[in-house]
Amino acid sequence: MLKANIAHFKALRPPVKAMVYLHWTYSFVGALTSMFVQIFLYERFGSVTFNIVGMMLYFIGCTVGFSLIGAIASWYRLNMKWGYAYSFVALFMSFLLLAGEVTKFDALMFMLANGFGIGLYWVTLHTFELTETENHERDYYSSVLSAGDQLIALFAPAIATLLFFISATVLHWGSFALLFIIAPLVYLSGLPFFRHIRTYRPSPIDRDDLKHFLHDRRNRHAQLYLFSGSATHALSKVSLPIAAIIFLGSEVHVGIFNTIFAVISVVALVVLSKQRHSGNRLNFLFVTSILFASITFFLAVRFDLLAFIIFSLLSVIVKPLQRVSEHVIDLETMETLGLKGRDFFATMILRDVALGFWRVLVLAFFALTIFLVGEGAAAVRFGFVLYAVATLLTYFGAALLYRKQ
Repeated sequence: MLKANIAHFKALRPPVKAMVYLHWTYSFVGALTSMFVQIFLYERFGSVTFNIVGMMLYFIGCTVGFSLIGAIASWYRLNMKWGYAYSFVALFMSFLLLAGEVTKFDALMFMLANGFGIGLYWVTLHTFELTETENHERDYYSSVLSAGDQLIALFAPAIATLLFFISATVLHWGSFALLFIIAPLVYLSGLPFFRHIRTYRPSPIDRDDLKHFLHDRRNRHAQLYLFSGSATHALSKVSLPIAAIIFLGSEVHVGIFNTIFAVISVVALVVLSKQRHSGNRLNFLFVTSILFASITFFLAVRFDLLAFIIFSLLSVIVKPLQRVSEHVIDLETMETLGLKGRDFFATMILRDVALGFWRVLVLAFFALTIFLVGEGAAAVRFGFVLYAVATLLTYFGAALLYRKQ
């Protein structure tokens, strides 16, 4: 099976392989830093509400990087291949804001700038996913990305843990200093792959595209899927890291814990990837959504270390499998919801505006509920309740979308 997967991967065209390598570079830095940035903010400022505000700015930055820059690229027919390079530069530069004595303003500006770089990266990635891959091969392509992400998730926490130890114990710089220096340098490893990306200049977005997105029946049906996917992503970015530091006590323990549990996820994803295809992706989404919602609600109800371990053990198997189906459906919505006779780009940009709106709205609601449920563990616990509900809605949104085709 391994030889067959390697042969299949080698058969991919150079631009597609370059996309995979660039995504793995991006994912490696994300795996090193994403959870630990949230832990850093919570440990430094001691407020779930502050983490939520920071995440709201992050998603605003994502929307600007994705939608506004994407729209400008369409109006001026700019070459989208350069989005890879510019996004990596923006992400690299954002980490300068975490150098030295970090104030609340520095932290919030980091979240905004980092979100901008990530938005720019994703508009570029999705552009070339839709121009370089076909629907019948996307399940395999998505499985390759996810398998790589899981391997990265195996090694990245261990590397982060080592950097914490060296930074705090050997260099006496504080736990996070070395991580925030080393991690962004990894973006430089993507430079050799930029040359394989081909030119693409999007068609201009106009008023007809906006009118179709707002008033077309299928686009209206898609909003439940977009809302639920936005909610799960936004809630997980806040709730999971803070829960980890509450239960495990230190960033070093979190790194070790994540390394151990990532092994199971890699094996499960590789074994099951060949069983998935375009005919059963919705069935996979149904099963995985039910399972993930159940274990998330279980954690919210019990909310102790044992429940967190059980949740982690099961989610590292279920969540990547769920995400593969979601990824392919995401690409399909970008490609099929647009105005007839137009390419995907306008729908992709307008769809991200909707995603940004829903993410900020969900986080604003979450922040308001903290005034009722309280800060700290109580807030995180309620976040997992919302996370479970949103996970169920993801399947129903996708089912409605497919039923209306």
